[in-house]
Amino acid sequence: MKAIVYNNPWDIRIEEKEEPAIILPDEVIVEIRATGICGTDLSIISGEYLARPQVIIGHESAGVIVEKGKGVDNCNVGDRVIIDPTFYCGYCDNCRKGLRNHCLLKSTTEAGVSIDGTFTRYFKTTQRFIYGLHDNIPFEQGAMSEPLSCVLTAVKKLAVNPFMRTAILGGGPIGLLFYMALKQHGIQEGVIYETSKNRIKLIEQNNVLSKGWQVAPEFIPQKNQYDLIIDTTGSLLEKSMLAIADGGKISLMGLRNNQQTINPREIADRSISIIGSIDSQDTFKHAVDLINSGRLELEKIITNGYSLNDFTTAVKDLGCDVGSKQRNNNISSLKSFISIT
Repeated sequence: MKAIVYNNPWDIRIEEKEEPAIILPDEVIVEIRATGICGTDLSIISGEYLARPQVIIGHESAGVIVEKGKGVDNCNVGDRVIIDPTFYCGYCDNCRKGLRNHCLLKSTTEAGVSIDGTFTRYFKTTQRFIYGLHDNIPFEQGAMSEPLSCVLTAVKKLAVNPFMRTAILGGGPIGLLFYMALKQHGIQEGVIYETSKNRIKLIEQNNVLSKGWQVAPEFIPQKNQYDLIIDTTGSLLEKSMLAIADGGKISLMGLRNNQQTINPREIADRSISIIGSIDSQDTFKHAVDLINSGRLELEKIITNGYSLNDFTTAVKDLGCDVGSKQRNNNISSLKSFISIT
C-alpha cells in the first residue's frame, strides 16, 4: 500500500508499505477514507517535532472497518468509524492519575510519530480506540474529532465562563475549533488574530464567525485587554502577558520551538494562570458526540482536499514548502485533508 513516509526533516516520500494484519483478538483494521493535515505533521516535516525515521505520518482520521479480531464486540466490518490515535496503556502511573494524554508509553506508541500513522490506506488499532461515525457526517468532519478533543481538553482545564473577554491567537484549524468550543461554553464575543491575509479572506468568505466574533490581522496588546487568551501559535506569550487582565488565563497549545522572557513575579502578583495542554484527556467521546450532532458547521473550515499523490502540494498550500525547505505564511487553506480512494 502507498504511504507518506517521513525519513528525515524535509525528506518525505510516497513509499510502498506492507498492509497490516490482525494478530490479537481485540485488533481492528480501518480502511482510511480521510486524514486531516495537522500542524504537528508540518512540524515533523520541518524538523521542529521529532518523529521516528521511516514512520508513516498522519493521525486525524476516519474510515471503514474492513477486518476485526475475534474478540472485538463494539463494531462490525463495514461500520463507519473515527479513530482515536492517542494510545494510553491505562496502568502506568500517569494513566492511573488521570493523565492518559501523558501515558508513559506514549513515546513508543504515538500514531504518526513513533508508530505508523494514517496517511495510507489501512491502519490497525484496537477496539478501545474506535468510535462510531453517523452516516450523515462526512469522513472529513469525523476526522476532526482528534483536534477537537484536544481543544476540549484545554477548555476544560481553563474552566471558562461566558463573561470572559476573549482573544484567540491564530486563525488556523485549532484556533477556529477553539472558537467553536468556546461558543458551546457560552462565550459569544471575541477576536481571532490571524496574520495570513489568505486565511482571513477564507474565514470571511465562508462566514465562519457568528455575530459578536471578529477576525483581525494584528495583535497589538493593551493593558487589561482580555480575561482569556488562547495562544495557538506557541510564540506570543510575551505579548499575551501585556494584554492579560488581573486574574486572567493564558492557554498555550502551539508546538513551535522558541524562547520568550516573562517576569515570574508578575504571574504571582497579578494572579495570572498560564496553562499548557496537549492531546486528549477524557474528551474524545465528547468531541465525537459534538461532531455527530452536526451542529458545529465544520464544513465552513474544511476548504481543501487532496489525493495521497498530491501531499507535497497540500502541505505547501499550508505554508510548508518541501522544495525550498522553508515554512512561510503563504497559506491558501483553513483545514486540508488527504482523501484515500
